[in-house]
Amino acid sequence: MVLTGKEWGSAQDVLDQAGKAEAGSKELLLLAKDELAKARSSGNRQAEAVAQVATVEGHLAAGEYDEAEKAAAKALLIFKELGLGACRESIAYGAAPAAPVSAAVAEQREAALRLVRGKLLLFREIGVPKGEVAALLKVADEQLNTGKPEPALLLAKEAQKVAQRVNNKDLEASVMKFVAEAFLKAALPAEAEKAAAKASALAKGAGNVGVQAAASLRLAEAHLASKAGAPALKAISEAITLFQSAGDKQGEASAQTTKALAQIAQGKFQEAVSTANQAAGLFKDLGNKVKEAHALLAAAEAHEKGGDKEAGLKLARSALVLARTAKDSSVEAQARDLCGKLRQQPSERLVELDTGRPLIGVTKPITSAVPGVSGPSSLKKEPFTGIQRLCGPLENKRLSGMIAVVTGASRGIGKGISLSLAEAGAIVYVTGRSSPGKETDILLMGTVDETASQFNKLGGAGVAVHVDHAQDTQNAALAKLIGDNHGRLDLCVNSAFYIPKPDMIFFSTPIWNQPMRFLNEQTTVGGFNHAAQTLMFLPYLRRGKGVVVNVSSWGSQMNIPVFPVSYYVNKAAFDRTTAALAERLKTYGVYCLTIWPGSVKSERSIMGAKRTAARLIDLETTRFTGQAIVELTAMRPEALRVYATKHRTIASADICGWETDGYFHQGDLHTFSTGGRIR
Repeated sequence: MVLTGKEWGSAQDVLDQAGKAEAGSKELLLLAKDELAKARSSGNRQAEAVAQVATVEGHLAAGEYDEAEKAAAKALLIFKELGLGACRESIAYGAAPAAPVSAAVAEQREAALRLVRGKLLLFREIGVPKGEVAALLKVADEQLNTGKPEPALLLAKEAQKVAQRVNNKDLEASVMKFVAEAFLKAALPAEAEKAAAKASALAKGAGNVGVQAAASLRLAEAHLASKAGAPALKAISEAITLFQSAGDKQGEASAQTTKALAQIAQGKFQEAVSTANQAAGLFKDLGNKVKEAHALLAAAEAHEKGGDKEAGLKLARSALVLARTAKDSSVEAQARDLCGKLRQQPSERLVELDTGRPLIGVTKPITSAVPGVSGPSSLKKEPFTGIQRLCGPLENKRLSGMIAVVTGASRGIGKGISLSLAEAGAIVYVTGRSSPGKETDILLMGTVDETASQFNKLGGAGVAVHVDHAQDTQNAALAKLIGDNHGRLDLCVNSAFYIPKPDMIFFSTPIWNQPMRFLNEQTTVGGFNHAAQTLMFLPYLRRGKGVVVNVSSWGSQMNIPVFPVSYYVNKAAFDRTTAALAERLKTYGVYCLTIWPGSVKSERSIMGAKRTAARLIDLETTRFTGQAIVELTAMRPEALRVYATKHRTIASADICGWETDGYFHQGDLHTFSTGGRIR
């Protein structure tokens, strides 16, 4: 079934009114959205479908292709729901059969269309040929920008067929304008001239002044590429007149820039300077810094050709500043090259004595010192002014003012992380069960009080809090303490981990003799308690930066022979719990990540090496993971959201390669599972 008559008439009225409106595409969108609201309020699904089609037309007219594609998908959904066909009669779709082509050409055409076939069918099924053309030209432009002119031109040819099929001269003119641009980028000015001339004629016949002006500008650029100055100036004058009649200041300014280049080609340097400055003024009023830089470069080139390099250098430097501000690397490179060309080069001069006579043996200008003949000692002494920059400690405080908590910081990697955070300027709360005189490990020693006392040496500040993370009441008290003191929390590092005692039983007991308490004790402190602690901190994390880093191990993915099975089970459960939290909490501005340190030179590994006479070579220091966490915390929320979605599990060396002693750790060794989404 095809919608005709009354159902389509309402939306057709919208299109007809928009075509006569002064605001053009904006007016069309407003009218289409109003029609869509009326259809929804009345519950008329057919009217809603055609109003969606009118919205598609509006977005296409406004150059909003992505929005047009979304609206087209909604319209097609309604059509399929109602069992309807295209929104318009396909009366002009019966084009004559195409001429036969060779197998190679047919294969190239098929490969090019494969990139866009789905979008073509989307717009064809709702009866919007303008959408088909826009889809083809969008992909063609992508191909052209990646250095593939052949498929780009094939797609443009298909777009031209669509325009001819519906007998739309306006659409065909837009396609030919693109073809002219493609030929210009492919360095084929003769072909570009033909395409631009055809586009101009088609647009003139359709009464589309905007496209006619743009086509005339492309024709001028093609003449300019062929070094035909007089025809270029003629085409540009026509383009400027058309842009002015259409009220297009942007197009007028672009044409003025091209006119300046044509005047330079004809040797009219003063006129070129005036024209380029006029174009730069228009772009400045429009706020287009990149185009303004282009115009200033044209003026600088005119000054250079006219012999006034100093004035040209001044304009080129202004263009360089604009390009850098706009972050356009290509224009910045052009401006830098022109500045280097215009900058006064040191002239080769004959080194002379104070008497005015050249040195013995020197008969021609030289640019380098000759031992015994020339050099610094033979030159006149000139005053020298130097400058030194002193770097103060505050310049390294990347986390200044942030509130962080590191659990399990009495020793080992937790202590190293807290030291790095304090050095970066954060206020660090360090937690652990140990206190002076009540160390929890009599072999390794270490307390949170000792850790916090070292912060002052690094220019940081911290608080030691004695917490047994196996107790929910103490975990809740820690969250309340930070909330009462600061009202927010920027970073939570869950590093606390309990190793069942004694160590020799934990590390050396056969699997059939390992007690169940091994798993219970590890999940109590080093597993589920971290998830519970994170949820307790959640109100304060949402007010801060909201970064949660869980210190885990690649033991969750593979067996490390020295550890018991309970260690792998706990780490795997911990990593998956973190991934689940990451998926849910990122919506609220809290980003959960899992970090896998490599082989770490901790107090425990040093003690084990002494027992076994092993050599510890190229291990990570305890502060290395801290440096990686500093880098993560300093990231913008947009980057953290990507990590929390796609790369939830990362290794320390993937973020920070350089060690504190200058050694570079190789990344991407253990993170074969990102922990991110798999769908």
